[in-house]
Amino acid sequence: MIVDLTLPIRKHWRWPLVTELVESFEKGNRTQVTRFELRSHWYTHVDAPRHVSRDGKTLNEFPLSTFVGEAQVLDFSEVEPNEAIDSQKIEKKFDHKLKKDMLIFRTDWARKTNWETYEYWDNAPYITECGAKWIRDQNPKMVGFDFPQDHDIRLLRTTPISELNMPTHEYVLKNDILMIEYLHNLWKIDSDVCRLIALPLNLENADGAPVRVIAITA
Repeated sequence: MIVDLTLPIRKHWRWPLVTELVESFEKGNRTQVTRFELRSHWYTHVDAPRHVSRDGKTLNEFPLSTFVGEAQVLDFSEVEPNEAIDSQKIEKKFDHKLKKDMLIFRTDWARKTNWETYEYWDNAPYITECGAKWIRDQNPKMVGFDFPQDHDIRLLRTTPISELNMPTHEYVLKNDILMIEYLHNLWKIDSDVCRLIALPLNLENADGAPVRVIAITA
């Protein structure tokens, strides 16, 4: 089974997407061509260490094999709004017998709260500092989340990013563990493990990039 884990790209209050038909059949053109404007950290995307560190690696400094691998899915679908996910909770979910080179955190948050609303951000569960350190210590090559994984992401509307505490960015991303943000449809994966393919756009020197993520299960 193949599951698409990617948010659709459409107009959203947080990501002011611009699209324009520059050529269309209605205008008398022979082809239809759309111009669109995206940023590297909009919608489902992968973060590179350069996003938070001046000397951090860019996406093209990671081999292509980094973006393909076996993932263990940690099921936190029972979490409540604003619930902290700390190292003890993660350790209880983690199966050392199934240890894979990628980790996926599943909360089904978009199933409980519409991802196009403010509430999706304002009441989301989040990873604590000790939880982020736990991920760092496991040293997967990539980790993905289906919720705004740092508590202070909800404050981006009102607070300068320099004043925010972002533990996954600090302890995970700065340690060369790539992060996929805003995965979707994880409830459609019928297994604790899957093969994950998360190929970003081939942007040179990128601090991040939109990514199409699929999971393959037997």
